[in-house]
Amino acid sequence: MLEDKFIRYTKLYIIIFLMFLLVPALIGLIFGLFYGFSKLVHYSRTDYLIELLIITMPSAVFSTAYIIFYKRTANHPVQAVKWISRFLFAGALCICGLILVTDIIRFYTLAKQEISDYRSFSIAFMAGNVGLLFLIAIIQAFTTQKETDWIDRRRQQEGAE
Repeated sequence: MLEDKFIRYTKLYIIIFLMFLLVPALIGLIFGLFYGFSKLVHYSRTDYLIELLIITMPSAVFSTAYIIFYKRTANHPVQAVKWISRFLFAGALCICGLILVTDIIRFYTLAKQEISDYRSFSIAFMAGNVGLLFLIAIIQAFTTQKETDWIDRRRQQEGAE
């Protein structure tokens, strides 16, 4: 049995009205939770820990990427590219470690809260790391064999049969 149009439209209006009430209420609830969380963790040791985590984040992310790509380079087919890539990854990993150590020393000696005062947030460090990763990826991509796509694989299978 079909409901009449009045009941269907009334349900629709109620749902739309509740959605318009629900969205601001949820936004207010989220802001309230963040405010309560900030008051909960507003403690000097917690502040130092969070600042230290933020300062070490770029070096940790790039170091992790270099370690992962260093291990993946072991299976590269061209020996010269493999050794050049490993040399560049090892050098970049050493630079990331050096920047990390100097930033931690600067954090404990100067205790500045501006991220622009730390070398791991400099444009040269960020752009250099991203550029090096792209450069090595391009070099390795040009020296690997092209993968066969699904059309060529199907042709090869049909030709073999």
